[in-house]
Amino acid sequence: MKKLSICCICLLFVLCRTYGQSLSVVPEKIKRGDTVRITYNPVAADAKIPATATYVTIVFSYSTFYDLPWKMPMVKEGNSWTASFVAGRFATFASFYLQSGEQIQQPAAGEQYNLRVFDGINRVKGSLLHESYSLSAQMPKTPNLQEAKLALINQELKNNPDHYEAKVAQLHTKMIMAKSPAEKLKFREQARKVIAAKLEENPTLPGNVNLVTMGYLMIGEKSRVDSVRKVIMKRFPDADISKDLKASLIAKEKDTVQKVAQLEKMLGNSDAHGEEGSENIHRMLFDHYAFVKDTTKALYHASKLNTKNNPYTPQAYKDIAAKLTENKIAPAAAIAYAERSLAVVDQWPVGIIRYFPEFGYIPSYVPDSTRKNAIVEARSTLLSLKALNYIQLHQPDSALFFANEAIKVAEGREGLMNSAQVLTRLGKNEEAFATLWKLLMKNPTDSAILAMSKHIFMKYNSSETDFLSKVATLEALEIAQLTEKTKALMMHKPGPELSGLVDLDGKQVTAAMMKGKIVILDFWATWCVPCMQEMPYFHKVFEKYRNHKEVMFMVVNSGANNTIDDARRWLKQNPQYQFPVYFNNDKNIGEKVGFTLIPTIAVIDQKGLLQFRTIGFEGEILQKKLDVEIAILLGKS
Repeated sequence: MKKLSICCICLLFVLCRTYGQSLSVVPEKIKRGDTVRITYNPVAADAKIPATATYVTIVFSYSTFYDLPWKMPMVKEGNSWTASFVAGRFATFASFYLQSGEQIQQPAAGEQYNLRVFDGINRVKGSLLHESYSLSAQMPKTPNLQEAKLALINQELKNNPDHYEAKVAQLHTKMIMAKSPAEKLKFREQARKVIAAKLEENPTLPGNVNLVTMGYLMIGEKSRVDSVRKVIMKRFPDADISKDLKASLIAKEKDTVQKVAQLEKMLGNSDAHGEEGSENIHRMLFDHYAFVKDTTKALYHASKLNTKNNPYTPQAYKDIAAKLTENKIAPAAAIAYAERSLAVVDQWPVGIIRYFPEFGYIPSYVPDSTRKNAIVEARSTLLSLKALNYIQLHQPDSALFFANEAIKVAEGREGLMNSAQVLTRLGKNEEAFATLWKLLMKNPTDSAILAMSKHIFMKYNSSETDFLSKVATLEALEIAQLTEKTKALMMHKPGPELSGLVDLDGKQVTAAMMKGKIVILDFWATWCVPCMQEMPYFHKVFEKYRNHKEVMFMVVNSGANNTIDDARRWLKQNPQYQFPVYFNNDKNIGEKVGFTLIPTIAVIDQKGLLQFRTIGFEGEILQKKLDVEIAILLGKS
């Protein structure tokens, strides 16, 4: 009995990897198909997230566990938090940390937890390479980052000497580490030879060509991608991939007659049902003949599309039905394609779907609610397409039936817009307007829906004043919804230290200047296109509050390769903007505020707390969103 107990303890040691005392992963050597269990003990000595936490989330910074969410909630079991999942047939490696609010649990500073997948005693092919990729997210500021990457890549190649991607990654890393231009060129030329050899393995197989172009992109030679395609077309003019590439070039032809003639010539006598290259040609010809309303030719080319079932089949059938409907041709055929899509609508493609030759199609994780919503919206759209085509067939009863079914199924934009068209063509304008109103209640700023709604409204009520009154209620609703949503996003986080900011005269920004004020920081760069797109909306908010004593605007030039002179020059060249511009000298400003991309807008309240942060350009909504944020902090909302 004692011997058996010792064996069990040894087995547990082998199967369970413990990071300190707080986190364990079972099994340690994960194999594809294993159920992986992660356990966090918040009362352990090294625990950072306390036992009082109401939730704990696993945050993957890098992962090839594609069927898992990037943020996975853990479940409370007794005093511990746990999460379980199956390692997929494609899994190789993942890195993660735990988070609860502002609390982060990591094995040590600058480190993260790892899930390594094995095949026997060795890591699965690609696992070490993917771990090397993850280091940029795990430990971006480690001085020996490239050396650490190279060590993992070298081990990958020791285990898998024929691993093409690892070979390119190894040489690319050596290029980065090179101590002279000559040394860098030596490694670049070695990488080119590896990539060229890969092309020769199978120059007409699309998957192999994708690996070749990926290799050139890895070493920063984007211009060679077009050269590779030209070489393939010249050497193998009749290959499917060459047809596809030629068709893409022909698609740029502005003369429609010439374009169609060239595409038809390419098909010639060599067309085979379902050929990969030919399918792209058929798609372009289908679009053309549908547009010019040549029903016979449009249907012929439609029949050549989607000959192989894949995750995009339901979408492909729907697209054909929609194109025929849009151009008001072949209504019976459009209905038939919509029905074919409806038959497989439960398989509607949602989220990112990757394809690997060795694994096939791999759908990414999508929440069940998102998937369900996408499917019901697709079903609604397909029913509405049938309704539109029954109008074309002069069958009003069927048209009305399917339009009403589409409205019942879901409130998706395309389905409701199509159904509203059917209702108004049947003279049911008030019902059509009510249908569109559902969309406006969800998105009051949808300009296309607003225009369509006004057109239908005026058919039964010629008073534009009445319509504008309705729109005003929408605008009030939008602000109310935005305010409620924005209040829920308040961060209540200690504000960043900003001593590295100066005005364009070089005078340092002090804490006293910002004390007791709402401070709006907009981080930008002269070369940042989205930043420039954001400026007009930002400036409108500035104009509204520019004379408010409690509100301070700071438009901070903080982009790499910009100098204070660049900021001064930009401001001089853009006199339409009156907001104050500053320059950032703090290389750690992104880490302090919490962003890696620009534009980023951060809003600090009167007590110095960081309350709102918007990363990236969001479009016109930015103006209303920022206005609402300021109003909330001023106590007006």
